[in-house]
Amino acid sequence: MIALVLLPFIAIVMIGLYLIQAFFSNIITFESILLAVLAGYSCNQYFSIHPAFCLLIGIAVFLVLLAVQATEIGFWISGSVLSLAWAIAFGIAAYTISEKDLIWGCVIGGISLFLVGGLHLMARDNIDTL
Repeated sequence: MIALVLLPFIAIVMIGLYLIQAFFSNIITFESILLAVLAGYSCNQYFSIHPAFCLLIGIAVFLVLLAVQATEIGFWISGSVLSLAWAIAFGIAAYTISEKDLIWGCVIGGISLFLVGGLHLMARDNIDTL
C-alpha cells in the first residue's frame, strides 16, 4: 500500500532530477526542447490549431533551434538572448521569493546571467555531438 503511494512521488522526483541534469549537462538541447513544447502548447491554446499540427510545429521549432544554435552567429545571438531570459526569470523568482527585495532580484539575476552564459559556452563544445 505504501509503495503505491510513494511510486508517484518517486517518479516525480526522478523526472525532476533528470530535468535538472539535462539543464546543466546540455542547456542548448534543454532550451530547444522547452521552447518546442511551449510553441506546440501555445499554438493549440491560443490559435486553436489541431494538436497533430501543433506537434509538428513543436518538432519543427526544436529542429530549427538546434540548427540555428549550431551556427557561429546563431549560437551567439540565441545564447545571449536565452541567457538573458533565464537571468530575468531567476531574478524575478528571487525578487518574488524575497518579498519584493530588488537587491536580491538584481544579484540573483546577475549571477545567473554569468552562470547560464557559462553553461552555454560549455554546451557549445558538445553541439557537434547532438
